[in-house]
Amino acid sequence: MSGPRRMPRAARNEYRRLRAASDMPPATHPDVHRDIGVPVAADDGVALLTDHWWADGAGDQTLLIRTPYGRDGAAGVARFIAERGHHVVVQSCRGTFGSGGRFTPLHDEVADGQATMRWLRAQPWSTGRVHSWGGSYFGVTQWAYCDGELRPDAMGIAVSARRFDDAILYPGGGFSIDTPLTWAYALGIQERPLLARLWALLRARRAFARGALTAPPSDAVRVALGEDPPFFRDWVEHSDAGDPWWEPMHFASDPQTVPPVTLMAGWQDLFLVGQLHDHAALTDAGVPVRLVVGDWIHGAPETTVLGVREALRQFEGTGRTTGARVEISGGGGWRELASWPPDSSPQRLDLTGDGGLSAADGTRAPTTMSYRYDPSDPTPDAGGRTLNPFGAGRRRQRRREARDDVLVFTGERLAEPLTVIGEPSIELTLSSSNPRADLFVRLCEVDAKGASLAITDGYVRLAPESDSGTAAGEPRRIRLPLAPLAHRFAAGHRLRVQVSSGAHPLHLRNPGTDDPVRDHSRLVPSTQTLALGGDSPAVLSLPLVVEEDTDRSPVRGTMTECPSPAA
Repeated sequence: MSGPRRMPRAARNEYRRLRAASDMPPATHPDVHRDIGVPVAADDGVALLTDHWWADGAGDQTLLIRTPYGRDGAAGVARFIAERGHHVVVQSCRGTFGSGGRFTPLHDEVADGQATMRWLRAQPWSTGRVHSWGGSYFGVTQWAYCDGELRPDAMGIAVSARRFDDAILYPGGGFSIDTPLTWAYALGIQERPLLARLWALLRARRAFARGALTAPPSDAVRVALGEDPPFFRDWVEHSDAGDPWWEPMHFASDPQTVPPVTLMAGWQDLFLVGQLHDHAALTDAGVPVRLVVGDWIHGAPETTVLGVREALRQFEGTGRTTGARVEISGGGGWRELASWPPDSSPQRLDLTGDGGLSAADGTRAPTTMSYRYDPSDPTPDAGGRTLNPFGAGRRRQRRREARDDVLVFTGERLAEPLTVIGEPSIELTLSSSNPRADLFVRLCEVDAKGASLAITDGYVRLAPESDSGTAAGEPRRIRLPLAPLAHRFAAGHRLRVQVSSGAHPLHLRNPGTDDPVRDHSRLVPSTQTLALGGDSPAVLSLPLVVEEDTDRSPVRGTMTECPSPAA
C-alpha cells in the first residue's frame, strides 16, 4: 500500500516543532511517499508491519525506528527526515498495531531486530548508513541490536537504558511500582477506540492510586484497568536481586558490541541513573559516546528535536561523537563538558539536631532524632523520576515535609549561587525497630518565600541479609548516593534535606516483613532513629563546581558555555 495518510495531531505537532527548530537543514525532497504496512517476516514467520517513507531522488541512508506505540506516532519524524533525502523505516513491534504475535516486553527484541536488519540490508535503496533512533522503549529495541550480528552504523538513544530491570523497576532494591503500573495502563488502552481511551485517561489518576496500594501488588494493573497483563505479574514475581530470569534481557552486556551512540537523558527522567551508568561503561570501553542531559521529564519533546538533529548530523558526517553537553537547572544554562562528570570539590554539610544543615566540622555533640514509618499510611513521594504524568518531575514539598514520618534539615540562606554538578551522596547512621526498612533521602531547594522544591533523591531497601545480619535496633552506617544532577542553587535560597523511609508509589511501600513483593498481606510499622553528631555524623556531600564569574565563563578548563541545545 502506498501513498500519503493524514498524520495524527501529535505527529503533526511534532513535525511543526521540527520545522521550527533552529539549525535544521532545509527540506530538499518535498515529494514524500509512504509504503504502509509492509510485512517483514520474523524468524518464526510472524509478520512485523513496517512503513517505508521515502522521497523521489532519495539517497541510500536510512533511519530505523522500532516501536510498540504505533507507526503513526512516528509519522512527523519520518516525514521530516524523508524530506531531507533519507529513507525512514518505522516498524510496529510484534503484537502491536497490526504486527503478528503477542507483545511480551523485552523478550523478542533481539530476534525481531535482527530479522528487520536482515530485511533492511537486502533492500536496494538501503545500501548506505543505517542510523537507529528513538527514546524509551524505542531505545530498548536499539540496545537489543547489539546482541546480534547486524547492528546499525550509529544509534541515537533517548531516555532509555541497557538494563531495564535495574534502571527503572528495582532501583535500590525495592519495586518502583509507579512506572510499570503507568506503562501497563498506557499499553492496555493505546489501541482502544478513541472514546474508550479518553474515558480511561480521565480516570487514570485515581486508578493509579488504587492500583499502587493493592495487595498483593501483582493485582495492581487488574485493579487499575480491569486487565491483567502477564508481563506485569512476571516483573513482580522476578523482583529478587540477581534473578537469572532477567539475564536474556540485559542487552549490550559487552560494551564493545555498541556502535557509536548519542545518549540523551533528562535530570528528571526515570532512566537517568541507568543511562549515566551506561555512559560510564561505554566510555570505559572506549566506545564513541556522546552524552546530552537536559532538565527534562520522560517524554519531553526536546529529546525528539535533539535526536533528529543528531541523526541528520550523523548522516552528514558532522555530528560529535564524544564529550557531554548538560543543562544546569535553576537557570544555569547549557555547558559543553570534555567528559562527565566534570572536576568538582566536595562540600560536606552536617545534618544537625536542631534541624539545621551546616558546614561539617566534626565537633557537634551526639544526639538522635526518630520517626515512625507505617506502611498502612505510606510516606508519599511528592514528585520524582517516574513515568506517571501526575507525579513526575520537581514538585512542591509542603505536604510531605509536614508529615511526622519525614525529618527535615534546612541550611542558611545562600550568600551567592551554588553550582553542584555530579553525584551527591549522604552518609548516616540509622537504627530501626525493624531491620527491614527503606531509606529515602531527598535534596530540595527552598526559595525566598519558603517554598521547597524537589531537586534530586536517593533510595535503598535495607534488609538483614544484605547488611551482615543486622538485628532490630542495631545501628548501621549507610552511604547513599543521590541521583546525579547539574543544578545552580540561587543566592538567597536555602538547601534542604529530607530523611524518611518511604516515597510511595515512586518506590512501593515497604511492608516491614520478609514477604516477597507479590504478597504484602502483612504490614508492620517501624521506628527509625537517626544518629547525629559525635562519632556518627550525618553528612551530605555535594560535588561543588566553582564558577569563575557570573556570566557563565569556562569552569576549571572542562566546561564551556553553550547558547542552546542546538550547539
